[in-house]
Amino acid sequence: MPDFLSVDARDVFYVVGGAAFFGLTFLPILQQSKFVSVPALYVLVGALIALSPFALPFLDPRDGGLELTVIEHASELIVIVSLAGAGLAVDRPMGLHAWGATWRLLSIAMPLTILALIFLGLGLIGLPIATAILLAACLAPTDPVLARSVQVGSPGSGEEHEVEVALTAEAGLNDGLAFPFVYLAIGFAALGAEATIGRYAETELLHWIGFDLVYRVLAGILVGIAVGWSLSRIVYSPVGDAEQEENNSGLTVMGATFLAYGLTELLSGYGFLAVFVSARAARHYARVHHKDGYEEQPHHYADQTEGLLMALLLLWFGALLATDTLSAARWQEWVFAGLLVFAIRPAAGMIALIGHRTRPIERGVTAFFGIRGMGSIFYLAYAQNHEAFPGIDVAWRVAALAILISVVVHGATAALVMQETKERTMKPADRKRGEPLEAQSARASSSA
Repeated sequence: MPDFLSVDARDVFYVVGGAAFFGLTFLPILQQSKFVSVPALYVLVGALIALSPFALPFLDPRDGGLELTVIEHASELIVIVSLAGAGLAVDRPMGLHAWGATWRLLSIAMPLTILALIFLGLGLIGLPIATAILLAACLAPTDPVLARSVQVGSPGSGEEHEVEVALTAEAGLNDGLAFPFVYLAIGFAALGAEATIGRYAETELLHWIGFDLVYRVLAGILVGIAVGWSLSRIVYSPVGDAEQEENNSGLTVMGATFLAYGLTELLSGYGFLAVFVSARAARHYARVHHKDGYEEQPHHYADQTEGLLMALLLLWFGALLATDTLSAARWQEWVFAGLLVFAIRPAAGMIALIGHRTRPIERGVTAFFGIRGMGSIFYLAYAQNHEAFPGIDVAWRVAALAILISVVVHGATAALVMQETKERTMKPADRKRGEPLEAQSARASSSA
């Protein structure tokens, strides 16, 4: 008798992938609910699939080898696509005052978070110094992928609240400070048993400051500007897609994203930073030359591509949690993750925004919603592929716990909190596109 139900991993993959992709079509409806976290739903489904009889083969990055490489490059791809979309989305022009909250988050909140997490990793969970630095660098940045619920909408979609601009821009630029500390961790790990602060200062500190902290950041910024500006000249030229039938916006955004990332990485710069800067340079070119409008199409394509990749990675992340990640986690690791989400990032954010001309509720929301996600996974995988880290299993567990807490807590509260914040701080007259925060705050204060 024929076997009508023959199940193998390939069949399960197509069924699960198809259902996951189709489920994204319900995002507009699901996002109307104030307490539904779509990423959390995908994580739950991934965990249930991993525990079911039809589980897919699981890629465990902790084992190293090919599985780690696959996870590294999958998370790398979704991050660069997300950064391109974020760079195109922000309507407010970049400036010292207009992006004031972002500069404070980057220059004050992130270093404070990294330092706090290093000491917590050393003292609470007993990590070696190299792994403690790595974990801190991985968990300090706000994620450009899973922070979509608190970021700005599509280009020209309407009002941009200060919280949305601050978090979107922070997520786009924080690689410039996070990745240097990943390389700092790699340098400590390379010293092996001799890894001490004094030993590193004697042998590697000047190289780290000059190359990893200064050169790589400058390379990312300069290549990003050059790629964004030069490709925009082509796109908006008589032979470019913007002036033709506008049918190749997907190719445009992916081509620009890959070129910015690849060229920067060839020059040993920070590719994530270059992608975001390239997208911002493209928006600036369009604004200067009065070409606004076309960027909505490449942004839409980047947003959809990001959603497809996110669905697969969240299902994988659910499977990671369902293996031995949750069951093997010690109470100290749960405390570490909880302190990051509920205390360290909010406190660092509030300190950074002291004196900033925003209302207390805006400062509190901006400080709290430092969402963790796919970027942390990439940094961990990248570092593990470049050097051996003692206690790397602990780092993976803690990072997974922090992401899980962030997905559940931030995902379930983001819509409600953002709506309440906008209702309490923005009036119709305040909702002018691209207006610096200082002007909004001054008018809000005078009318209050």
